Amino acid sequence: MSSAPDELRAFLAARDDADAAVSATMRSQLLVGDGPEAVILLHGLTASPPAWDSIATALNAAGATVVSLRLPLHGQADRLTTALQDLSAELLTSDLRDVVEAVAGLNKRIVIGGHSLGGTLAIHAAATLPQIERIVAVAPFLGVAGLPQELHPSLVPLIRALPNVFLWWDPVVRENQQPEHGYPRYPLHALAVGIEIADKVYDDANRVPQASSIDLVINAQETSVSNRTVRRLAQRWRRASAPVTVHRLVGLPPSHDIIEPARANSLRVRDTLVQLLLGERLAPEDAVYPI
Repeated sequence: MSSAPDELRAFLAARDDADAAVSATMRSQLLVGDGPEAVILLHGLTASPPAWDSIATALNAAGATVVSLRLPLHGQADRLTTALQDLSAELLTSDLRDVVEAVAGLNKRIVIGGHSLGGTLAIHAAATLPQIERIVAVAPFLGVAGLPQELHPSLVPLIRALPNVFLWWDPVVRENQQPEHGYPRYPLHALAVGIEIADKVYDDANRVPQASSIDLVINAQETSVSNRTVRRLAQRWRRASAPVTVHRLVGLPPSHDIIEPARANSLRVRDTLVQLLLGERLAPEDAVYPI
């Protein structure tokens, strides 16, 4: 007779098996713990589950059951795949809803941690999915750094009107961009997908979210996403009496990819993120953390 973890493992395996192009090293991962919490970790755009390896291992060592989830159309062995041209808000949000329902079969408190686009999805889950106990969104993509949120209603149609061309994360190293468990480029329309999900949450932020605890983590020297929009969402949610805290990390170099184990500074933030994911209240209100 199969156990709940076995059923979840089979669900995740079938989900990855549905995409024959997925790499064996970039599949969703399940680490079973004996503690009361199940933590779902969501990577960013073009990344894959190994981006969370260091944090997932630490969480599991503390007793948490951890699901490092491969987002749809990610993790393919061909790093120059064009699969992400088919990315959509509905694909991402409906897939996560199905995963949360499967994880709920463990009868544990469900926590979602997300980075970048994964942080956007975590925030959407906090607002819409009743099974979620709390979320920790790390450098969530709620908008582009330096671009006022007020321009989003004009920006999204503009992006959609342009050809869905691929852009290199680093136009100098191009296909040699590291780490190997991520794609070196992204389609332009993926930016519109992230903004559409984020703006839906922002527009509805006058209502109390489903999650009972929301932690938003930003790097003071963020290079890619809009910290201003993160703070504005927190303010809107607070006016609706939502339990939201903004954690500002100070001391990191200019960076966005602060969880990736291959990056030099990821270990500096690991313990802080693990504490938040385990529900340790580092501060009752917005706070700054020297890293």
